[in-house]
Amino acid sequence: MIIAVCGYSGSGKTSFIEELLPHLEGYTVAVVKHTDRDCIDTAGKDTARHRAAGADAAAIIAGGETAVFWSGASDVETVAGMLNAEVVLLEGFKSSDYEKIWLGEGGGSNVVMRDPSAEQAASYIGHEADVERALQRLPGLDCGDCGYQSCMELARVFAAGDAALDDCVVSHGGVTVTVDGTMIPLKPFVQSFVEGTVRGMLRSLKGVEDAGEAEVRVELPRRS
Repeated sequence: MIIAVCGYSGSGKTSFIEELLPHLEGYTVAVVKHTDRDCIDTAGKDTARHRAAGADAAAIIAGGETAVFWSGASDVETVAGMLNAEVVLLEGFKSSDYEKIWLGEGGGSNVVMRDPSAEQAASYIGHEADVERALQRLPGLDCGDCGYQSCMELARVFAAGDAALDDCVVSHGGVTVTVDGTMIPLKPFVQSFVEGTVRGMLRSLKGVEDAGEAEVRVELPRRS
């Protein structure tokens, strides 16, 4: 999940994040800070000279850390994807549309907590991260066969401890069929039927052994 810690200068954003981070143990966490400066790299340093000479990006690797600089501003989603973190804390970004924890006076859009304790913020963030963890394990088809209106609804009920991911009866723990990149909903009976048909077909082919779990790809020709 992505959430911003916002407030005007002097509101204690950095200190709050420092206090919050130990409470998020168990999640991979990254922090992205916004600054009004035009340049982050230090002029005259090797990395800045490399980019000035034409490199699109420059990196420096030390014994305990790595820094990468590239030209041009990036969006939060791109940076978050590169960091591959379950929780991305933004420091600043008060004019963004992301959910916000607001510290001190003032306010902005989409504020979900105002002046919380670190424990309160961690509880909210952890719950939302658990929902996203659960959602990644569901097919994302929103078929409703589990009794919930969407995969997100099931994920939220699961994160609250009131459901199991096994309540998803579509392509869960059994046969998965994907057509042109789209997963097709399969109820348990259909999964069993498809599995029996495919395994029977494979056993009839010369040189093919039934090795248990396998991925089988079938390409159909265009109809004339």
